Amino acid sequence: MKFNIKVAFIIAIFTLSMLLIITGILLYKGHEHLMMLHLTDSQEVIHHFDMALRETAFWSIALLLIVILISSLLIARALAKPIQEMNNFALFLVQGKRNLRIKYTVDDQIGQLGQSLLKLDETLRTYEIRRKEMTQDLAHEIRNPLASIKSYLSAFEDGVWTATPDRLHACVEEIDRLIALVGELDTLNDINNPTFKVVKKEQAIANLIEKSVIGIASELLEKKIQLELDLDKTICTKVDELRLNQILHNIIKNAMYHVQKEGLISIKLLTEDNYFKILIHDNGVGMDKETSQKIFDRNYRGENRYAGSGIGMTITKKLVEAHEGTISVKSHINEGTTFYIKMPLST
Repeated sequence: MKFNIKVAFIIAIFTLSMLLIITGILLYKGHEHLMMLHLTDSQEVIHHFDMALRETAFWSIALLLIVILISSLLIARALAKPIQEMNNFALFLVQGKRNLRIKYTVDDQIGQLGQSLLKLDETLRTYEIRRKEMTQDLAHEIRNPLASIKSYLSAFEDGVWTATPDRLHACVEEIDRLIALVGELDTLNDINNPTFKVVKKEQAIANLIEKSVIGIASELLEKKIQLELDLDKTICTKVDELRLNQILHNIIKNAMYHVQKEGLISIKLLTEDNYFKILIHDNGVGMDKETSQKIFDRNYRGENRYAGSGIGMTITKKLVEAHEGTISVKSHINEGTTFYIKMPLST
């Protein structure tokens, strides 16, 4: 039995029971008080009076029953309508529909239920967006070490490189990096999560930069891109080696896509007050003003940007900020691009 029919049935039974009780009381009391009167031919008067009461009660009950049934159905429908709306809303959520609306806005228990369902809709929508972002971020981060490993193996296969211990070790490090990334699915791809944090250790920053460059050396060689390093090797501070490596790889690979063959990428490391700065410059095609301003926005891709998901620079910025640092870029069309990374020195 449908909910509204149940409600109507309950209301009708309750109302009819009360009506029958009241009618019975009226008939009994009316007859009782009439018996108290001393009338001639009282039996006939009482009989007609009882008949009048019974007929009045019968027609009253019949008419009232019709009114009760109609009103009960209307009341039940009014009560069941918002509940049915909430039920449909919940079913739509299960079916994957989002951005739903609820017409029932009365501030009562049902209205509060509706507000809770709207918050649930918003929460599910947020989690779905973050899940998609997580998948994109993971694909992007895994793609870099895989590309480096493929580049190494292609160089070995084509005879461009010989398999020296150092180069094999660099290849193994890329595989280790890939394993580490896969092992951190819950934290790597959800940098906005409050539980995400970098693990800082005392490091020689110049050594980390050199290791990052070695990891993509074969790609630089393949594209005949010249690399210049100007590193202050005295700088030692606490950073997350894995995250800094991700930052450098993202920026250098971004530069490689912009630089023509036999181009130049230069990396400079220096100190400034209580900070160390990493400047990564390329003499590539550069970026227009809009791209320079929006390059760190998620999924933004300027007209002259390489084919990709448009999230690498977003990840880079978040990782820099996780080190309590800042990152900025200056670029001009056909004049090249410079990324400025600034992080605090540990005290």
